[in-house]
Amino acid sequence: MSKNITTYHIIGGGISGLSCAWFLKDKKAKVVVYEEKKILGGRAYSYNDEKSNRRLDNAVHSIIGANKFMSSFINKDEWEYTKYFVDSLNYSVSTSLWKNRDILYKAFCNMPYNDISGKIKATILRLLFPYIKSKRKVWFSKQNLSQKIINVLASKADEIKLNSCLKNIKYDKDKATILDFGNYKVDLKENDKVILALNNYECAKFIPVNSIEYSSIVNITYFTSQTIFLPKGASFVAQKTGLADFVFVNDGTVTAVISAYDSAIKMNELPIKIWKEIDALRGVDSAFLPDYKISYFPNATIKQDTTSNMLRPSNAKTQYSNVFIAGDWTMKDHPCCMETAVKSAKRAMMTAFKSK
Repeated sequence: MSKNITTYHIIGGGISGLSCAWFLKDKKAKVVVYEEKKILGGRAYSYNDEKSNRRLDNAVHSIIGANKFMSSFINKDEWEYTKYFVDSLNYSVSTSLWKNRDILYKAFCNMPYNDISGKIKATILRLLFPYIKSKRKVWFSKQNLSQKIINVLASKADEIKLNSCLKNIKYDKDKATILDFGNYKVDLKENDKVILALNNYECAKFIPVNSIEYSSIVNITYFTSQTIFLPKGASFVAQKTGLADFVFVNDGTVTAVISAYDSAIKMNELPIKIWKEIDALRGVDSAFLPDYKISYFPNATIKQDTTSNMLRPSNAKTQYSNVFIAGDWTMKDHPCCMETAVKSAKRAMMTAFKSK
């Protein structure tokens, strides 16, 4: 192998980092991915839960048909059409996506509709509407995030180093020269490139970036011994009223997603409150609360209001000529989601590939 070969060192094994590896391999580049945890996926992965003795996703993740790259991982028979918007207070059910677009926007941005940046709303509008059949299809994870998406993306990396937490980057003038992982160091060669595929908070440890506030998400997964039926027999519904925004049913589990979690509501009160909402959706009154697991993500997504959107980067470049950034938070005017993470990876890859 030529000693002039360029190695791309990708810091972060989430969707954006693994997508960088995916795109770079199409350029015949050498790619090494470094992930601080013992598992790949970042905010999207599957794992074996010891308490429930089940394979679980860390949270429910959804893909819509309008997301062209992510949808390529999903087989035709796995798609479902967007279902129902339910108001359990008066038992009304709506199928109008346009009339309920505020719920869709909140799902995209993890923020109330009125707080979201107008430019981000415009991007979502272009993405979703007109809401033709192909865009209307939805896939949601069913304890198979890693198998379906993460492992496939990771398959193109030349080398993956788990349990590798970046401690420091040494610079010489305008170039990174050493990656310090504590228990080992990587000396960067003349042509090597570094892509920081990290969240805003982690990225700020190594390069100057604007600090952006985060919104949180809570997922509550209930383990049931019986099949749970939602209105109209749907496998997922959106709630027009209540704490939970979406409810998903899978084999033996029911998961409620609470976007933009308000910490004024005590975490230990959520399981019973949400289960009562699920009972209302089903039209039953359960005799007991099933076993459950709470997954709380305080830094799920950056806030996507106008102020925060203005703080986001305009491109993948940094002040260092061989260091670049990727991640959904780096894409100004875009909602934070898996598809945006992929777009950021493609932009970072092209920027790094074209740089001297």
